Amino acid sequence: MSAFVRTQSPANTTAAPRRAPRPWAAELRGGPAPWAATAVFLTLLVPLVSKAAFWQGSWAQTEYELHTVTTLLGGPLAAAAGCWQGGREHRRGTAELRASASRGALAQFLTASLPVAAGLAVGYLAASAGALLASWPYTSAGRPQPSAHLADALYLVALALVGHAAGRAVRWRMAAPLLAVCACVVLGVPSYQEKAQARFLDPALQYGTGEDLPVWWQPYAMTLWICGLAAAVVLLCAARRRARPLALLPVAAACAAAVLIVQSGPSMWREDPAARRETCAGTALRICVTAVHRDLLPQVTAALGGIAGRLEGVENAPARLNDLAAGPARPGDGALPEFFLGQSVVRGRLADPEQFAWEVGTELADGSCAISDGDGDGRFLHTSSAVQDWLISSSLSERRRASDESASRRYGTAADVASDKKGRAALDRLTSMEPGSRRAWLGRYFAATWATCHRTEVPAL
Repeated sequence: MSAFVRTQSPANTTAAPRRAPRPWAAELRGGPAPWAATAVFLTLLVPLVSKAAFWQGSWAQTEYELHTVTTLLGGPLAAAAGCWQGGREHRRGTAELRASASRGALAQFLTASLPVAAGLAVGYLAASAGALLASWPYTSAGRPQPSAHLADALYLVALALVGHAAGRAVRWRMAAPLLAVCACVVLGVPSYQEKAQARFLDPALQYGTGEDLPVWWQPYAMTLWICGLAAAVVLLCAARRRARPLALLPVAAACAAAVLIVQSGPSMWREDPAARRETCAGTALRICVTAVHRDLLPQVTAALGGIAGRLEGVENAPARLNDLAAGPARPGDGALPEFFLGQSVVRGRLADPEQFAWEVGTELADGSCAISDGDGDGRFLHTSSAVQDWLISSSLSERRRASDESASRRYGTAADVASDKKGRAALDRLTSMEPGSRRAWLGRYFAATWATCHRTEVPAL
């Protein structure tokens, strides 16, 4: 009986062929996508770092600055990057080879354009994450808005796709920089059309001063407006002829979003709720700031500790100092200087506590209302200056007075020098008073400057 031995064919012993890498992976690793991500990251990072003191410490201000540089600088860059990628077939002479490929035109378009668009989005998200982390240690209230960051990332993707379509349609090497310039003009000009309601369709438009927040649906409506137009351009450029009427669908969605945006106008932004909530401290002199700056309250209280101690027991003096960002001060209440990021407040700290106290002393000494009836000899000016200097009683006050006296002696007239001597004499008389007499005199002074508003009722000093 013959035996049959089954042997394994050599074909079965060979390893399975390796699958070719996906075009997406090749474009992401070796194409321009990493360069696009790096370019947009650095483009956003440089202006943000140069103005960091003006946005660190406020979520709203951070997102305001980030959105501004993203739309005005990142948008034109995204359009130019997409346009340069779109013209690659023309530069390499592979347009005919691409037309003969088995993949459809839309699939080829997305395969070539989406890696660059994804790189731009990744670069933006890295820059936004860095900005939020840089601001986080100095914020007092509120939270970031993820929808706003998602909308800005999709904005860059949309402009990159539109730029890719332009690059395929225009066979010119200078098309990319020219498209970037045109994008800058289109995005920047509507901001100056203050009366045109259509200016709100501009994604670069910022309403308010940075403390206002967009309503919850505003980022989604703006994304639908921008991405709807971009989707229509892609379908018209790359879809088959029978599928091109489908471009009417994203156009309709974009038009619906545009109508909502134009009709809403300024109502798409709202005031930060934390800007109306107050946090207070102190007993003799109550100091209140908004929740946006509540972490500054200990520093403000310490800076005004000397003023609060000198006003203790003084009748008719303001018992409360308010942050006017929360609304007008109540009758009889004083006002705190406004907190300006990058100027009076830098990275969660008062930039100059002495200057802050000097401004508060000026507010208290001048009174709460405009005094109309005059005093020919300037007695009120000397008296109010003496009250201000006594309330502050700091090295800054001494330096300011010494500087004014020096300037009067060098450049002023004899009348100026005499006026400075009167002011110094008034301060000396106020300082030399007995504590009880000084409190009584200050009570009459504040009654005249905060209640009746008549200079003639200011007691002599």
